[in-house]
Amino acid sequence: MTAAPLPPVAPEVTATLVEDLSPRLRKRLDAAVTKLGSRPTHRDGETVTIAVDDDTELRLHAPGGVVATVDAITCGCLLA
Repeated sequence: MTAAPLPPVAPEVTATLVEDLSPRLRKRLDAAVTKLGSRPTHRDGETVTIAVDDDTELRLHAPGGVVATVDAITCGCLLA
C-alpha cells in the first residue's frame, strides 16, 4: 500500500460515531485516531482504505472528497 491522504469526515458523521461509543472507548479515541493516521493507506476511486493491522481494513468512501454518512465507513474485521 502507498500513502493516500485521508479524506475529511463531515462533523455530523464524527458526532454520531463518537456518541455511539462507550465511555471506555471514548477515552481511547484520540490515540486511535493518531494510530490510524500513521497506518498504510491506498485510494481506489472514491474510497480510501486504511490497513489497521494485518487482518483488518477500514474503508472510507468519500464521494466528492468527503465522508458524508456513517454508512460510508466500513470495517473489514471479524466484528463487522
